Amino acid sequence: MVSAECWPDRLRDAIIVQMKNPRLELHRRLARQYHRNKRGDHFDRGILVRHDYSGFDPNGLSWWDDVQFIRGGLRIAVSWQHPRNVYQSMIEDAAMKAVHHLYEKIDGGLFEKAEKSYRNIGRSRKKVCGYTTKPRLGKQEWLDALRAEESRMSKEAEFIVAPSFRVETLVWCRFVEIVAPVEIRNTAELRALVDLVRRILKGETALEREFPGYRYDKSRWVADGLAERPRIVVSHRIAGT
Repeated sequence: MVSAECWPDRLRDAIIVQMKNPRLELHRRLARQYHRNKRGDHFDRGILVRHDYSGFDPNGLSWWDDVQFIRGGLRIAVSWQHPRNVYQSMIEDAAMKAVHHLYEKIDGGLFEKAEKSYRNIGRSRKKVCGYTTKPRLGKQEWLDALRAEESRMSKEAEFIVAPSFRVETLVWCRFVEIVAPVEIRNTAELRALVDLVRRILKGETALEREFPGYRYDKSRWVADGLAERPRIVVSHRIAGT
């Protein structure tokens, strides 16, 4: 066992600060309590699988996913994105900014001039149960411009996305956000992601060691066949539904 005296000063100071951080210790205590009291979640061989992969193309592209596992009495909630998902979000954000001036010209608010829908309560009373919105002047022009700008930027933009790993202690878990160039199309690949996160948390590896020099850029976006494709909306079917 290595003595704390041999640790680098910055590492030792960081550990001491964490140990004396009341907010962090409170979150850890609450997170352990949450896991002890939580009932009904089924951990299959140590992981909580959120999604059904039966309809996934085994050779297709994957975009994002989430999973949970237990470490040290705490839930580790992992939110994973492939760099291509971040790249697409950067295209969408840039396109939104480029046509924002048209959004500001849309006439009225979402519920302005909307018609109320009612349902009867008892014999003589009725209650608002919804709204039917009317087309807003300028909205279609904004949407058309947005889609055109997204299409243009998908072909021309040159963004760069690097792998990243971020950990935050919340009142119910340790929350991990990871951007890594792996594919997740089935539970076996999901378990491989969990193994990677475990090893990073233990200090056994790092993203730079696993993917040295990796960058997702325009060339990879084009190689994935995404530059000419319409905007992709990715959703998952919840497991068990």
